[in-house]
Amino acid sequence: MSFRDDKITLLNYNPFAVHAVTETRTYVIDACIDENNPTFVNVSFSDIEYINSHSNAFRTGLLFFKDSQKEEIYKELSIFDWKNILTNKDIKENLLNPTMAGLKRLLAVKDVVTFDRIYSILISLQNSNSYDISNRVIKVIETRQKEIRRKIFNTEIVLQERDTTPVQKQEDVNELKAQNKEMSKKLEEMQMMMAELIKSQQSTEKTSKNTKKTTTVEKPKKVAKSKSAK
Repeated sequence: MSFRDDKITLLNYNPFAVHAVTETRTYVIDACIDENNPTFVNVSFSDIEYINSHSNAFRTGLLFFKDSQKEEIYKELSIFDWKNILTNKDIKENLLNPTMAGLKRLLAVKDVVTFDRIYSILISLQNSNSYDISNRVIKVIETRQKEIRRKIFNTEIVLQERDTTPVQKQEDVNELKAQNKEMSKKLEEMQMMMAELIKSQQSTEKTSKNTKKTTTVEKPKKVAKSKSAK
């Protein structure tokens, strides 16, 4: 096949360097800084065959091929389900916009290298300070990481619907609660002010009535008419 005589480009989308060991040398593919511009190295097809026979780098999505080459290469390597390989974009999407199906797919990962990739992407998203990740999702991934380290390959984590609550939705709920609390506080203050005002008015009216009761008005005395002498 044509690509056997050409150089094949290996792509690294990971936020860490990948070492690709071949029969004659080890290629170090630098960490990827921009997910849209992966780091890469050009190798021979014989190197590809050696890497594939000694690791799962291509089967698990640790390394990828250029779009123009991938289908032909995957078929040659007998990787027939290549369209279902977990990509970093898949991982990112499942972390930022969690669904039950998406989280289950991440939790179903059993090999250490692939889950380390998931965990490293989570850490990278957190450190960027550019994304909001649900605390529940973080807890789920951290718990699964501990399971993998303890060689628990079939997860014991039971997902709940609340684990997939979008961050923005939760923030909206919290904001609404805060607004309602503030409104309740202001309403309570207004009620207290009204009560004080009414109390003050009632006190003024009472004082006014008492003043009317105790105030007497003296009527003018009649002047006696004097009789004239006859």
